[in-house]
Amino acid sequence: MKKISLILLTLISLSSFAEWKEEKKKIDYLILQISKSKGTFIRNGSEHTPKEASKHLNRKLNSALSSWFSPDKKDWTAKLFIKKIASKSSFSGKSYKIKFSDGKVVETKDWLLSELEKYPKK
Repeated sequence: MKKISLILLTLISLSSFAEWKEEKKKIDYLILQISKSKGTFIRNGSEHTPKEASKHLNRKLNSALSSWFSPDKKDWTAKLFIKKIASKSSFSGKSYKIKFSDGKVVETKDWLLSELEKYPKK
């Protein structure tokens, strides 16, 4: 019985790791899309380049993943990343925005959700 329990726990752990690995790929994809975008990112009223925005979100993600009060890695999804990390300032609560060359301004949350839909399916 102990052997079966150990095997089940191992399989569950491997499954959780595989799920996290896939979600991490999606998050990395989203951050890459930000770095390649042709917009200006607006954070707390200041404008930032796509490269600066992607670095900022990477820092926020790494900080969140190492925080004791953050969800376990196995519970992180790309949508949770968008909601908790990439949508708004954790200090001011103001939404992040992207201003495109045509003058259109969209909330980063909405843009990232649409980019997530473009993530290559297996």
